[in-house]
Amino acid sequence: MRVDASLDISMRESRFAAYVDAARNGKNALWRIVLSVVIITVIWVVASIALVFAGVAVILARNGDWPFGLDEIFEAFDYKALVATPLGTVAMLLSVASLWIAVWVALKIVHRRSIRDLFGLERRLNWPDFARSTIVTLVVGIVLGPIALLIDPTVIRNSISFTDWLAAAPLLLMALFLQTSAEELAFRGYLQQALAARFATPVIWLGLPTVLFTLLHWHGEGTTAMNFAGLFIILGFSLCMTWLLMASGNLAAAMGAHFGNNIGVLMLFTYEPDLGAAALFMGRAVSDPNWTVPQAVMFALYGVLVIAVAQVLLLHRASPLRLRSLS
Repeated sequence: MRVDASLDISMRESRFAAYVDAARNGKNALWRIVLSVVIITVIWVVASIALVFAGVAVILARNGDWPFGLDEIFEAFDYKALVATPLGTVAMLLSVASLWIAVWVALKIVHRRSIRDLFGLERRLNWPDFARSTIVTLVVGIVLGPIALLIDPTVIRNSISFTDWLAAAPLLLMALFLQTSAEELAFRGYLQQALAARFATPVIWLGLPTVLFTLLHWHGEGTTAMNFAGLFIILGFSLCMTWLLMASGNLAAAMGAHFGNNIGVLMLFTYEPDLGAAALFMGRAVSDPNWTVPQAVMFALYGVLVIAVAQVLLLHRASPLRLRSLS
């Protein structure tokens, strides 16, 4: 058993080392990484603003307010009203999806290498691993969902009709795939790979992307306990996505797990009213001030439990659902 465990660790480390080596094929000076982060951020911000205003324009057109100009869009701009619709949810998701373009530009111009270097050892995504990771993560979330009801039984059926939900599902799934894969490409792919090629210590190549990814999910509303519970879940999620990357040497498994998770929390059962317009069921908002400290603790443990169970099923040697690339 010890030999098997040792082989597993050695295989994981060799795969990740080979994955990181791809960053050394291009120009990877520290100033280039910093410049790339700036470029990626600027493209993301500009794309986000453009997509939000495009969403407002579409809503105006659907309401019969055509023709209109930029002044009318500014006047009608209402973020809360926008995200309260499935269309607004899609606009928000696609703004994050712009990271695909941003990372491609940074790699091409600054690092002089291909975006395919971020996909995996074979310079392509392992789609069987993506599919398995998506399904396992989604099913685990659904199966363990009743635990959430024990923590907070105030779940209600959302206002979206099932017919409208089905009609919106294809567009939402496409947007979710682009959003989740873009986040993995930027944080677990580009940033961790580039930093690991420059710094040997995990404090930097693992710590910086993980902390940044976690803090970007900070709510800033509601009780302190629930805010920290949310950060605890995101932190655990980020570390697990890195573990999938290290184990497989490919981004596909992390992309799939992220995709399956977000299908569950944005299309089926959500605690996020700002992005929950397309979900079938709605729990009490994370920002609600009535959450108690014990509930916050249980919420955090529940969130990590869902992630951990999916992780074990995907990576454990005895699991029949183990990633195909590890078989």
